[in-house]
Amino acid sequence: MVHDGSYSQLELMQARVKSVPDGWAFNYVGKAFAIKNNLRKPISEDERDKNPGRYPYYGPTKIQGYIGTFEQDGSYALIGEDGDHFLKYESQAMTQLVDGKCTVNNHAHVIEGTKKATREWFYYYFMHRDIFSFLSRQGAGRYKLNKASLEKIPVLVPPVQEQKKITQILSTWDKAITTTEQLLTNSQQQKKALMQQLLTGKKRLLDKNGGRFSGEWRFLTFDEAFKVANKKSAQVKSSDYLATGSVAIVDQGKELIAGYCDNDERYTNVPVIIFGDHTRCLKWVDFEFCPGADGTQVLDTKEFLDKKFGYYLLCHTDIPNLGYSRHMRELKEKDFKVPVDMVEQQKIAAVLSAADQEISALQQNLEALKQEKKALMQQLLTGKRRVTVEEAA
Repeated sequence: MVHDGSYSQLELMQARVKSVPDGWAFNYVGKAFAIKNNLRKPISEDERDKNPGRYPYYGPTKIQGYIGTFEQDGSYALIGEDGDHFLKYESQAMTQLVDGKCTVNNHAHVIEGTKKATREWFYYYFMHRDIFSFLSRQGAGRYKLNKASLEKIPVLVPPVQEQKKITQILSTWDKAITTTEQLLTNSQQQKKALMQQLLTGKKRLLDKNGGRFSGEWRFLTFDEAFKVANKKSAQVKSSDYLATGSVAIVDQGKELIAGYCDNDERYTNVPVIIFGDHTRCLKWVDFEFCPGADGTQVLDTKEFLDKKFGYYLLCHTDIPNLGYSRHMRELKEKDFKVPVDMVEQQKIAAVLSAADQEISALQQNLEALKQEKKALMQQLLTGKRRVTVEEAA
């Protein structure tokens, strides 16, 4: 569907909505909200750097720095009586709640709440709505939401009190998501610090007697530490990947499992390490699988190197990005510092594995929160599920 600039979009929306929730009403963005464009202050990076301040300046890539003045056309631009605003970017259709004084560039709209609708409601509504049909094309692969198109987007608006209750519920979910994201980031940073200390010998763990490991470490070449265990007979071409099957396919992509197959020939001597020749992705695979054909390198460790420790060694190895070129030759030129004592290797691997498990649990929790919020938005922002004062509390 292509937006034709008319108000027929509202009629189409009314036709699609089989039942209008009690108290809700059809409207347009331009009638339900106040759209302001007189707060724009074109500013170059040089001007921003030479005239820094405490007022945020917003552009197509969110906040772009701070300016020292708010004057626009000789008057101060205070956005809204309460200083609270919703920012809508033209070029990327991004949404952001902005509190306090600010100025924006020529690719943003400032949306103010009215007696009919709040800016928080619009913020969540826009995340829920598919507005692609209202974007005007600006060259190959570029689209823009201009003010005229924004004004004509139809909306189904609940009473203001219900809007506030809905946004209160959704903001609670946002806080839970933000908190989980912060926990995840902290865990990832802690693991990175642990790897830096444990895989270089700067920090030694406790042995079975409660003392620090004190054995020597030595350097190994790639060929001394690892062996390539590719088995071409088990490889599967990307064109042969299935959506379901008896055997998982692991290739050099970011996802652990890329697809499935029903091949009899497979890797059963696991765990092994997968290295993406083109992507530099590393994976620990402890289940039967078939490798993808292009760039999927299957690695194993030599007998005096613990497999999981070897995996973390590779994860800690800096390999330059050569684009889509082969990276295996870079990996084979690396040296690896390892403790001679296999028990110390296993202890280090166990600590890092525990960190990975914590990160995985947080990632799963974060994904579950996002999915649950998405489902809740689908219900609340369409009136399929109504809220009450008790539920909001």
